[in-house]
Amino acid sequence: MNCLRRNVIAVGLLLALGLTAAAQAAPLAPKPDELPMYGGVNRAEIPELKVADERFIAEVSAQYGSREKAARVWTEQGFMFYQRNNLDMAVRRFNQAWLLDPRNAEPYAGFASVLHDQGKICDAMRMMDEALKRNPPSYQGIYPDAARITTLCAVNDQALVPTVRDELLGKAEALYQKAEQIEPDKRYVYSSWATAYYWRGLYARAWSMVARERAAGGQPADGFLRQLRAKMPEPSLP
Repeated sequence: MNCLRRNVIAVGLLLALGLTAAAQAAPLAPKPDELPMYGGVNRAEIPELKVADERFIAEVSAQYGSREKAARVWTEQGFMFYQRNNLDMAVRRFNQAWLLDPRNAEPYAGFASVLHDQGKICDAMRMMDEALKRNPPSYQGIYPDAARITTLCAVNDQALVPTVRDELLGKAEALYQKAEQIEPDKRYVYSSWATAYYWRGLYARAWSMVARERAAGGQPADGFLRQLRAKMPEPSLP
């Protein structure tokens, strides 16, 4: 199952600016269960929430055989709502998956996806960092996604001092290099890497990744190619 490939972060003009349509709308004040990890509330200290959570965990664990299996089901539901652009329900399901199995990387990646769509790019990066700490399987595409979000944070956050920005860009490059080594879907890795170089203004390197994507059997998005050609003509083949 390739969770992050469904939730990922498509290439486009708005994304190149670190924005999406969802991020531009004025949000209403979210409820606690619509915030990642319940907004940091310690639910065990609130008796009615503690009882409700214990009941929920017991019921779904019995239904699916374990907390871990139930967490995977709730994560799947979270990504399903994410794909439908129902971010509030997506966060609710990711929260329940996190409650069931906080060691699982996928709910954190789900939180990162929602935060990304809300325009909270550096918060999304930090949540992806939490996902990576939990040793996620490589087939999910999580490493190029983490690299892409890290790049977006570095290029979009104007408050970053140059040394921190350089550190983030170095971190993103290392994540892409790891992705190239371990991710089976090289087309996806190179497609993501090309967009990251585009955002950094490294257009020759972006073209080199386009070439690698094509060599791996991929077809770069026409819209992205038009944007890249507007910055730099496509190099001739040797």
